[in-house]
Amino acid sequence: MIIGVGVDIIEIKRIKRAIERNKRFLLKIYSEKELEELKKKNIESYAGYFSAKEAVSKALGTGILNFKWTDIEIVKENSAPKVVLNNNAKKIAEQKGIKRIHISISHSREYATAFAVAEG
Repeated sequence: MIIGVGVDIIEIKRIKRAIERNKRFLLKIYSEKELEELKKKNIESYAGYFSAKEAVSKALGTGILNFKWTDIEIVKENSAPKVVLNNNAKKIAEQKGIKRIHISISHSREYATAFAVAEG
């Protein structure tokens, strides 16, 4: 059963500017595991992960509220993105009966987008 859906789109240059202006931005948004993966990638991937976190927060029905950005983790499993929830984001999902969140991430030259489906 679908419990929630979320979609997000972000201008890649906004993420690039945020990273260039404030190095703490990376630590606020991305987990250590994500940063390990992303340092092998380009700026589009950073934007894609950001967009994925926004889409997941919308699928949870909360937005980024009562948990940290790093409580939503995007990891690669067989080259496909997978959502791992931690701490308060995990608790919210459990309270809502969410068992799994499916995620799709894409980008063009200018935009990154993500679509999430929360399943229970």
